[in-house]
Amino acid sequence: MATEIKEAPVAERKVSETKMNQGTWTRIRPLQRDELDPYTQAGMVAGELTWGGFRNNLCKVMAYTPRLLQTEVEYCNTFIFDPITFRGDIQEAGFNDRFIKELVITLTSLINRSRYSVTHHSAIGMTLYRNAGRADEAHQKYLYLHEYFNHPDVYTERESIVLGYADKITRDAHLVTDAEFTTLKRVLREYNLKETRFKNFSEKQMDRYVDSQIVELTWLIGHFCLLNRWFTVLQVPDEGPKDEDNFLAFYEQTVPEDIRRRNEKILKGDF
Repeated sequence: MATEIKEAPVAERKVSETKMNQGTWTRIRPLQRDELDPYTQAGMVAGELTWGGFRNNLCKVMAYTPRLLQTEVEYCNTFIFDPITFRGDIQEAGFNDRFIKELVITLTSLINRSRYSVTHHSAIGMTLYRNAGRADEAHQKYLYLHEYFNHPDVYTERESIVLGYADKITRDAHLVTDAEFTTLKRVLREYNLKETRFKNFSEKQMDRYVDSQIVELTWLIGHFCLLNRWFTVLQVPDEGPKDEDNFLAFYEQTVPEDIRRRNEKILKGDF
């Protein structure tokens, strides 16, 4: 006798209309905090505080799946924003510096032509460099990022090798050769050895640290390939003057005009 399979009940939930400022959208309307339960709101606030203090459409669209919103922030922090972090004497995060990570994120997003990632991380990256007193350096690095391979005078050997690795993974991970992987390890090792904190590392310890850096970088690249596609297919919009916070105004103030023009040339008006 066949066993009857019953569908799981669908929980009822109240759906309310937002009374908050709402910018334009196309495929998925970003949810507002007055439409969310307190627990999901808390996840949204955590994302806002982590990602520049802006009330952003990333969190507002992700709020359709509350558990994803609640877990995404801490998950992403581990390989994007967390500084060098220890649990006792075990390093848990921050194996690569934020500067190289932001270059990798923006290059990946330019290749994937993902508007939300390109605009937001151009602004995040420029702000990061500017706060470190490296604004002129950032201008050159971000302006030529889409053709980094033509500007060896702008990028260090480590930056060029890491960007080349990100470039190939984004286009087709099968393209990365054993020789390129060996070169990546060598360049990261040589860069690390210039830092005093590694002076007492044994060969085995340094091998493991370099592997940690590559694992973190590769996860970062893969995650942004996922996120780029998510932003693009859902057509998540940049926050404008009709939203709670006007990101586009910040973008124009923060990112030089020639970089913004280059971004638009690559994005071609798409999401």
